[in-house]
Amino acid sequence: MFRAIRRLWSAYRALRIAAWALGALGAAAGFAGAAWALAARRLRARLMTDSPEFADDTRIDPFGLAGLRDRLPRIPRPDIPNLPVWPIAAALGGMAVVWLILHIPMGRPDNPFDRDEPRLFSDADRTWISKITGGRCEHRWLFGLLRCRHRGEHMDHHYPWSKGGATDRHNLVWLCARHNIRKSDHVPTWFDTWVLYRARLKYLPPRWRGYARPDGVKRYPGEDAAERDAAGAAPPAPAAPPAAVPFDPMGGADDDGFFDDYDDYDDYGGDIDGGEHDGSDEDGRGAWASTDGA
Repeated sequence: MFRAIRRLWSAYRALRIAAWALGALGAAAGFAGAAWALAARRLRARLMTDSPEFADDTRIDPFGLAGLRDRLPRIPRPDIPNLPVWPIAAALGGMAVVWLILHIPMGRPDNPFDRDEPRLFSDADRTWISKITGGRCEHRWLFGLLRCRHRGEHMDHHYPWSKGGATDRHNLVWLCARHNIRKSDHVPTWFDTWVLYRARLKYLPPRWRGYARPDGVKRYPGEDAAERDAAGAAPPAPAAPPAAVPFDPMGGADDDGFFDDYDDYDDYGGDIDGGEHDGSDEDGRGAWASTDGA
């Protein structure tokens, strides 16, 4: 089943390419035929003016299409006044060139993968794109002069994810449901990308204008360079507090060392092993006596 689906998809893509090529060739042939018909009509009108007696004996048919024309049913045509041919041909040629320029597809982004591993954007991306675009659809029309007035609803890859576009904020657009469905997985044109870029420079906040060009390229895995630059350098980490020292009532000395300071107790006139002291201490707190034999 999947093989049949892949074959149908390949055939569909081939038909699309063939239809595009036939359309281009048909348009070129139509322009050439129109120019030839106008030139032939102009020559015949000049011949009728200069030498009407030889007009019936002269055939202006460089491609030998007169016989084919005679076999087709005749359609009544109104009289067309003589018009200059080259200005019309130049105008048609200019229109063809403009049409071709407007339909040049955007180049494939230079990513190191065929398809980005994360396909869907996050809720944080939804909040971000809705905020910086004012919640309005970003689709442009009429050569980019007008913007869709509907509320944005869907996030989408500007360059399709299935064709190599990155799931990155540099490839994120905010569209309404109708324009997102119409966009599908079509590769955007170079002109549409340029128009969107110029428009974003006007309505994006200055802090986020680094995201104005949707080029579809992956910047930093998990981190955007423009967001990092806008936020500024991270503050230095605070120094670690000093380690807590447990309280030691002995001052870190052993028991024997603690009592060594009291060996000179006899200097006060008493005996550490016993006896009594009749004098007063220096603070005047009164006399004290040993409890031995008390």
